[in-house]
Amino acid sequence: MMEINKVESNRWKNQSKYDFDLAQKLIDTEFSYSCFMFQQAAEKAIVSYLVLKGTDKVWGSSISDLAEDCIAIDPTFDFLKSYGPILDKYLYSTRYPTFSLSGSPYEIFTKEDSNKAKELSGDVIKFCDEKLKDEK
Repeated sequence: MMEINKVESNRWKNQSKYDFDLAQKLIDTEFSYSCFMFQQAAEKAIVSYLVLKGTDKVWGSSISDLAEDCIAIDPTFDFLKSYGPILDKYLYSTRYPTFSLSGSPYEIFTKEDSNKAKELSGDVIKFCDEKLKDEK
């Protein structure tokens, strides 16, 4: 494994943790943005794994798409298929009114959404952290 992959993987992992911590600060008041930041934290944890494994190009921000890349390397990432559609919901609809039928994102997302995003994101990060430990 190349040293540069380890360094870059750690940068992604650290940003994931930062995003997760920021989302936790927003969880009680800014529901749409906490959901978005939890999605981002999960995404970056997955990218951290892919970078460590030497993936040349990581495309997109969709948990579902990134899951497919991971499954090709390690089939135990299969559980992400059920998390992807939920977390992917928070990628755009939490920020852009055009992604909802009515209202703006800050009016639509709830504390329950934030808690669900936190739970799923936390599971993804924990799983990826374990996989990263196995590689180092």
